[in-house]
Amino acid sequence: MAGKFSSRWFRTTLEKYEVEVDGGFLMGKKTEERFNDRTVDFDKFANKLTEIYEGFDSDGYDVINVVPISMGQSEEMRSKAGYLGEVGFSITRGAVVIGKKREN
Repeated sequence: MAGKFSSRWFRTTLEKYEVEVDGGFLMGKKTEERFNDRTVDFDKFANKLTEIYEGFDSDGYDVINVVPISMGQSEEMRSKAGYLGEVGFSITRGAVVIGKKREN
């Protein structure tokens, strides 16, 4: 027997961007893919959330709560004078979605 409540969670990837880097004398300029530590891929985030909502609906559950999953990190801060310290921040990397079984 399935319970009255169900939970599903997901974590999404960071946003990607491309930069042109010097590959040296033989390689010349090349493009390299990197991740942005400050934002997620919102298309993937929204698609995963929609997928979970659709799954709950087809299983007979209503979504009653979405709890964001935030992950903290820090970056080194510098100026011309040198090291200034660390700056902390967090970004939402995913979510826990709670569903409640529909009453017939």
